[in-house]
Amino acid sequence: MKIIGVKFSDSQKLKIDDLAKVLNVSTSQVARAAMKLGLEQITGLSSIAVDLGKDLVIINDARAK
Repeated sequence: MKIIGVKFSDSQKLKIDDLAKVLNVSTSQVARAAMKLGLEQITGLSSIAVDLGKDLVIINDARAK
């Protein structure tokens, strides 16, 4: 696996940590699963209209900070 430099907001890090603890899995597993699910959603919407995919990314990036 490749390591990519991703910065998470404090709230995202806390959510990842809490979820990993509840599910008894690693924080990396939670982050990878979330990334996969998010990429599938972005890809699906972008296949309908690129502008919709772009808007989804921009809006959720702002919400994640």
